[in-house]
Amino acid sequence: MNRDYTEGPAGKARIIYITGMKPKPAPGLHRPELVRVLAASLARIDPEAASWLKARPERFVLVPWTPLLYDAERRDIGLDRPGIERLLAEPRPSAEDRREADSLKLALLRAWHLIGDSLPLLSGLVARPALRVTLADVHRYLEDRDGIARRVRQLVIDELERAWTAGDRVLVIGHSLGSVIAYDSLWQLSRETASPGRVELLMTLGSPLATRFVREGLRGAERKGAERYPGNIDRWVNVAAQGELVALHRRIKPFFAGMLKQGLIASIEDERIYNHFRGERGLDVHKSYGYLNHPVVAERICDWLRYSS
Repeated sequence: MNRDYTEGPAGKARIIYITGMKPKPAPGLHRPELVRVLAASLARIDPEAASWLKARPERFVLVPWTPLLYDAERRDIGLDRPGIERLLAEPRPSAEDRREADSLKLALLRAWHLIGDSLPLLSGLVARPALRVTLADVHRYLEDRDGIARRVRQLVIDELERAWTAGDRVLVIGHSLGSVIAYDSLWQLSRETASPGRVELLMTLGSPLATRFVREGLRGAERKGAERYPGNIDRWVNVAAQGELVALHRRIKPFFAGMLKQGLIASIEDERIYNHFRGERGLDVHKSYGYLNHPVVAERICDWLRYSS
């Protein structure tokens, strides 16, 4: 059955996408590739949804915050394109992809990192050198050093307020640390700014939100009851890939069940997938393109486009 995505709930839909950490390609190069992957993924579920996005790429709003953290350093988009082309040509993981994501090596690394997360005094010893650099960047955000967190959140807040002022329905997608920034921004808007706007769907991809030191550093973490959480999210879908080392705790719901108990949100759902993106260093189960390529993500976005909350 064909649907007219120019009318009805999709007519005023806006997707606000918050990238993860590490330098990203220039927005003018990065956003078209993200849209291309997502449109291809939507087309496998509902071609009309893909047509809607292709005809209105401006409805996919990218929040390019990483230059604030990395002094405007940019990633070469050419490094991503072979992996993107593979996703488009082979949209499902191969048996080899699954075996690698399920490997004992990744399972042991994850277990080791979970030990570090649960025992703070050991975290520095447990983390590999590359992870220590990543953790330092996360701490810089959580501790708002040099006002970096406030400036990053303001980018997100500005986009949300623009969308709400225009009367748009909003889906927020946060990848990796972008999910933490999304959560903090929504908490600030609902608890400090008292903005009346709402996010119909929050989608977190490869999120570290359930990690102990991240939870302890979130906006509102020191408060009690409903004030501890954002009050402006209708539904939350969290997606984590097999073999993830950033999303150590693949399930969000057990750690944020207070939102349900307080009646702040209608549902929190966790989904586990295989992310089979391969980059210059091989399989990268955390890569954003691989998440956007997955049918679980596409199905949830198609459902949101069809129906308002």
